[in-house]
Amino acid sequence: MMQTALVSAGTAAAVTIAVEYAAKPRLEARKDRVVEGMRLRRQFEARLLSLPYDLKFLFGLTLANVGWLMGAQNLDDKGDECSQLHVEFGKFSRTLPRWQEKVTDGFLMQLSSTLIALDFHISTYKQAGIIDQLIKDDQVSEVGTADYIKMMVDDIYICIMGAYAALAVRPGRPIRYVRQLRSLTKTRQELAAKYAKNDTTETASTSGVTNVGVDVKAQSRP
Repeated sequence: MMQTALVSAGTAAAVTIAVEYAAKPRLEARKDRVVEGMRLRRQFEARLLSLPYDLKFLFGLTLANVGWLMGAQNLDDKGDECSQLHVEFGKFSRTLPRWQEKVTDGFLMQLSSTLIALDFHISTYKQAGIIDQLIKDDQVSEVGTADYIKMMVDDIYICIMGAYAALAVRPGRPIRYVRQLRSLTKTRQELAAKYAKNDTTETASTSGVTNVGVDVKAQSRP
């Protein structure tokens, strides 16, 4: 009887060892993925927090002086990097709940499209030589589409902070979690609707720059 018990115990131990041998590599690999995902997430959150400071000169694009040149350089230096944030986000996004992943990625995609629209708008100014004329004229304090540029820069900041807020929310408190994501989803949808309505990348940008020559003449008169 004791011999039977020993055999049973030995069999159970062998089965346990076999299961551990088969499952342990998978568990270790999953653990490594989770740890790496958490590390990338923390780095990404820190990057989002630093971006508003890195883009602090963008508002200079509304000015018809050296501020415009600083803003244009700021856009050149950081625009591509910011546009690729959604790619970096994709490296760990699958570790998030689906809703949270979708909202965060939505803000990052909107950030990218808004930066493209702003860059197109500014490039048109450069190519037309309009900004050189504005900077030479001391009586002109703002470019002809200053309000439009300010709107886009404001929206860039909204996208950055919206992405951070969506990424930072934790599901440990379900009611707050749902409320925050609903609010952020609404903000993201309003941004998308505004740009769809205004046709930002083409119609609004082109028409604003086309008319700026008239604005320059009007503002330059004594």
